[in-house]
Amino acid sequence: MPFDFTTAMIQATVPVAQNPGGQTTTGTGVLVSDPTPDGTPRVVLVTARHVIQNIGGSEVQILLRLRNPDGSWRREWRAEPTLDGEKPIWAKHANYDVAVLPVSVPAEVAATAIPVSWFADANTFDQQQTLPGATMQALGYPGGYASDGRGFPILRVGHLASYPLTPATEGTFLLDSPVVQGNSGGPVFISRRVGDRPPLVGAEGPQPDEFIAGIVSGQIVPAGQPISLGLIVHAMYVRQVLQQLDAPAAVPDSIPNN
Repeated sequence: MPFDFTTAMIQATVPVAQNPGGQTTTGTGVLVSDPTPDGTPRVVLVTARHVIQNIGGSEVQILLRLRNPDGSWRREWRAEPTLDGEKPIWAKHANYDVAVLPVSVPAEVAATAIPVSWFADANTFDQQQTLPGATMQALGYPGGYASDGRGFPILRVGHLASYPLTPATEGTFLLDSPVVQGNSGGPVFISRRVGDRPPLVGAEGPQPDEFIAGIVSGQIVPAGQPISLGLIVHAMYVRQVLQQLDAPAAVPDSIPNN
């Protein structure tokens, strides 16, 4: 089957919950392949910083989707520690709503983790001529709902609603798409699946103009009135936190009101 960027993103996206039964889904995360400096394979969960902070305690729950011998799927909640004793083992950005947590998952799940290179860097928007109004996709678990009983995320489509887009020092941009509790930490990306960009037949991997633009931080609610706008943290800050994971530094616990 030809490579499909959207499908790969769906397979790597998981709910992040507060209890073993998963009745309280507090956010969304994406599994990323991020080897240690010595090359040892490692999978990390990328999510919004406030998702892990709001859960508190010493662990979070993520949902694994595993294949049965007959080809059907089964769901398995997995507790992932956030502390080593009293020391946090996750990294967070000093100024933006991003966190990464090393996780232990079966090889079957690890194989679905996406590479760090799929995240946009400071130059990607310019290099790919990404303009306001560009069609973007977002994955998540709004209100704790999955797309079906197998636990795959819900896919939504929106449009880039901010200008100017570069330089990325502003840190965030707006997505014209509804965002509710449960979406936080979910990936926002550009794929050939939608708009005027048909998939490339026979493609064996993502194309240069397919990339993760950012992750969901929250919704814009001026004066308590939802206006169907999502606040997205630029993917370059995910890259920064992944680098910090191997050289963690103390950062403030507060999240600026961007």
